[in-house]
Amino acid sequence: MVYTGLTALALCRIELPWCPAIRSDTVHVLYDDRGQRPTRNGTQYLPWHCNGIRQGQLSDIRYTYGDTTIICTHPLLTWAILSRHLSQTETIVLLDSLIRGTACRLPVTVRDATALISQTPAFAGRQRCLAALPFLDTVSDSPMEARALLAILRYGLGKPQLQWRIYIPELDWTATVDMAYPEQRVIIEYDGDAHRVDKRQYRWDERKRQALRAMGFIVIVVFADDVLTAEGRTAFAKKVASALGTTISGRPLPQYRVLLDDDRREMHRDRQRRYRLRQRAQGRNV
Repeated sequence: MVYTGLTALALCRIELPWCPAIRSDTVHVLYDDRGQRPTRNGTQYLPWHCNGIRQGQLSDIRYTYGDTTIICTHPLLTWAILSRHLSQTETIVLLDSLIRGTACRLPVTVRDATALISQTPAFAGRQRCLAALPFLDTVSDSPMEARALLAILRYGLGKPQLQWRIYIPELDWTATVDMAYPEQRVIIEYDGDAHRVDKRQYRWDERKRQALRAMGFIVIVVFADDVLTAEGRTAFAKKVASALGTTISGRPLPQYRVLLDDDRREMHRDRQRRYRLRQRAQGRNV
């Protein structure tokens, strides 16, 4: 048995993407035989039929615990397998997590992802994976920061600098901020729950932001609520645009237009839901 999907990501200690299309309360197992799909309670089977790539650098990962060996797909291959179920945004966010590799011992680069796609010409989700590559010229510091960045790009703003470093005389310290538009003197920081649990880190973040504001920077703090919903993302993008002295266009710049695909898919699903409701109201089974 070879684990894949969210199960494989958890085994490799990689942050999980948002993926409502597949259940997170089941075990995800790989199957590669089109004519023989197994069934097992509490298990969801995810297909992958390009087995040639599961050799060499992207071969399956083995973890041994006592007398038990657990096998799972390589993180990069897991990304490709999940891409058919992920939104375009989450496909980008997951690759960002793989490259960042905070707790995973398996290094992944954009070059590795490019090689995987070029060597595997036909798999569901391939186009989504290919479209993710241009967004990974700089890696974010967390999945939520990546989502915040994509929200900015989705609404037509230019890309800020990630992990921007600035010397703060008041603190005699060179700080790294999550995102920045240095020329416009705008800084964006993601503030997760972990920041408030660690009191020392919380105090340091506040001192840093106060010092930056005293230097003339606008510091925008973004929270999980700002990226969890479409309304939150819109309000967040408007706040950033206002700080930059502009307005949001509602459409990404040409190089980021692929971010509209998620909206198109959601509109298509809404049309399908409305159609089914109309048909059922007329007594038809759909």
